[in-house]
Amino acid sequence: MALSLPNRHHWLALILMATCLLGATWVKPKATWFEHIGRPSYDKIVPVAFGDWSVDPTAGNVGIIDPQVQDKVASIYTQIVTRVYEHRPTGRRFMLSIAYGDRQTFGNQLHRPESCYSSQGFSIQSIAEAQPSIAGNPLNVSRMHVNVGNRQEFVTYFIRIGDRVLSGPPTALNKARLHMGLNGYIADGLLFRISEITRNAGSTYDLQDNFISQMLTAVDQGAVEAFIPKSSGAL
Repeated sequence: MALSLPNRHHWLALILMATCLLGATWVKPKATWFEHIGRPSYDKIVPVAFGDWSVDPTAGNVGIIDPQVQDKVASIYTQIVTRVYEHRPTGRRFMLSIAYGDRQTFGNQLHRPESCYSSQGFSIQSIAEAQPSIAGNPLNVSRMHVNVGNRQEFVTYFIRIGDRVLSGPPTALNKARLHMGLNGYIADGLLFRISEITRNAGSTYDLQDNFISQMLTAVDQGAVEAFIPKSSGAL
């Protein structure tokens, strides 16, 4: 006996739902990119001295944040490294911040620096994408100038989600997570930021590029992928 039209639609809907459920189960990521790249410990990976740079032990944590913001940061990231490095030839000091989350989900994802600075009262004066040469290879970064009161800060940062270094709109983070999920991985996320408080904007970005280049050259080459994936083409 043939099914009536309403019953046929009912069964087609049930079959479609079952197919979607099976498909979602099949593509659900089961491995973590954190494990794939060797469970990196950034505090151990990043040297305290390399090239023209060394940690300034007298600086303390000049980087900033109030306790409420710190609690929120700690809930998002599984590793946070903050240091102040001195550029020995010039005596200038730069702030390094590495924020890492081993599982990136829609409800628990890293925050772009512009939102963090704005939430602490900074004004965003400018932000632009750039592609400097790092150790002879292009790297997608963002440049940002922020200020609060008399404090002028110039920032370079890049974001890695799984096997991609990202630039562009915030939706790029969602696309990268989806890309990793379709390849069977739960993505991790790295925010790498280097900045200087200065009014000398002309040379600060060149020195920030120098810092990134010398640091990535100095780390153990097996750990480079914790910062720059091989597929990105940088390094």
